[in-house]
Amino acid sequence: MSRLLPSSPRRWLVPLCTALLLTACGGGDSASSGSSDPDSRLSISASMLPGDDEDAHRFLTQATFGATPSEVARVRKIGYDNWIDEQLALPLQSSHLSMAEASARHRGHTTVDAYDVVNTWWTHAVHDPAQLRQRLAFALSEIFVVSTVSVGNGRTVASYLDMLTEGSNQTYRQLLESVALHPAMGQYLSHLTNRKEDPTSGRVPDENFGREVMQLFSIGLYQLDSQGQQVKVGNKPVETYNADDVKGMAKVFTGWSWFSPQAILATGIETWRCFWRVNPCKEDSQDVTAMSPYASEHSTSARTVLGTAIAAQSAPNPKADLSDALDRLAQHPNTAPFISRQLIQRLVTSNPSPQYVGDVAAVFRSSGGNFKAVVKAILLHAEARHPETVLTDLSTYGKLREPVIRLAHLLRTLPHTSKAYTDSQAAGTLPFLMTTDTDSSSSALGQSPMRSPSVFNFFRPGYSPPQTRMGNAKLVAPEMQITNETSVVAYANFVSAILRDGWGQWRSESNQLDIQFDTSAFNTQVSSGSSLIDAVAQALLGAPLPADTRALATTALDAMPASTDGQKKQRIRAAILLTAVSPGFTVQQ
Repeated sequence: MSRLLPSSPRRWLVPLCTALLLTACGGGDSASSGSSDPDSRLSISASMLPGDDEDAHRFLTQATFGATPSEVARVRKIGYDNWIDEQLALPLQSSHLSMAEASARHRGHTTVDAYDVVNTWWTHAVHDPAQLRQRLAFALSEIFVVSTVSVGNGRTVASYLDMLTEGSNQTYRQLLESVALHPAMGQYLSHLTNRKEDPTSGRVPDENFGREVMQLFSIGLYQLDSQGQQVKVGNKPVETYNADDVKGMAKVFTGWSWFSPQAILATGIETWRCFWRVNPCKEDSQDVTAMSPYASEHSTSARTVLGTAIAAQSAPNPKADLSDALDRLAQHPNTAPFISRQLIQRLVTSNPSPQYVGDVAAVFRSSGGNFKAVVKAILLHAEARHPETVLTDLSTYGKLREPVIRLAHLLRTLPHTSKAYTDSQAAGTLPFLMTTDTDSSSSALGQSPMRSPSVFNFFRPGYSPPQTRMGNAKLVAPEMQITNETSVVAYANFVSAILRDGWGQWRSESNQLDIQFDTSAFNTQVSSGSSLIDAVAQALLGAPLPADTRALATTALDAMPASTDGQKKQRIRAAILLTAVSPGFTVQQ
């Protein structure tokens, strides 16, 4: 093997990392009530306890932005079910809105922009103890998509993130209404200031949100059975809605616009000023408050909604029409399997079995779409916890982890410092990380939080890579839609760069990037390539690397000099890099 290696380790380390990454892409008793331990009040079932640290680590990879030793110990002590309950009951560290505003003030800006949204997202993903709530909010943000590409007001997008985070304590129906009326979604899908039809001018209601609320946020394009499988007639899928339904839904969402503050309306101003948000009906609360109904702009004409003809109305009632339409969507037989499947894909596996989808959808229906019950059903299902007991072929199980989650995992696992975080803590203000966008697919991750290029998210849930064994087997791999040879190499180079130089925004006073990694925890293992890669793998994966990958990594590390402090740091960074691009890290199973 050594005869095949170039003489300089730096020349072949990145190709080895890239090869590893391309491989990844291809492919009880109750406690005693007399104890002073507050956990003694919990009912702990032996079946809910992880078998070992590796099991706990794997569970946390699905349920958080990255396992940490303290969370592994917590899950092992109280069990999966109690941990989920505890997480969903945790108060949030802070609101995204307040943190984004603190970020803007720190940067000397009078308005909140996309950079502040990125800062608050990363800070909550890495530091908020309510990991499951934040992880679920991110999953929901990739279903109910808005983007700072189109919504420029950072306060509005940060507020939308808060609304999604509160979704863990709500039902699907409640969240759907919050999504529909939030000004971020109103701007993004253009139903804010949507006006009724005008036969004289030829104006018709905007159909954008009316279409997407069906296609993407509730029932999907085609009829599904209770297990999420397409219903076919004559070997063809059956559409769930048609053009008349889109037109009907568009009418439902007329007459909704900017929040109308009662104190301003009480002055007797014309309501159209609030509808269009012009002086004197213009204030900051409208950026973050649910839209208000304006009866004068709401359509009363006859319509068809999900195949049901609704007669013309004698008087406009935008609230009643919206409530009726959202009820129909929430209760539609497609909604439970359609949403359940996507949540399973975001948290556990890209190709869940029909039984898995059906079981979660049944909980969705019986609980009225209660997200706490649904998420618990997803994470505790046998296919999530012990897939080898219910699946005959594990080669199709798991998912490619999207880039931002991989970076979040590194940030949660590896010790690091942030001058912005410590400075704000010392000043008694909300602490946050000074991050930066990672949009570039040639030099970064090809993905930044809350910056999807379209309402279809960074990748579609049904994406199947063309001209691949995966595609031929009719398997989907959503994250592969943003994965190619360029992005694979870019990810390896990006991880290598941030381990060496740090990450985030430049701090002139310290002459370095804000976030700096501390790899000293691995100093005691640095002299042995095998010991070092085992220690790093245990930290990042919760288990050793597979024997073949471990052998490659060990050979590579032992070929690197480790005499000086600088050389030792370089060897540690190489071990982290090799693990971060390995199939065990990039693919979640």
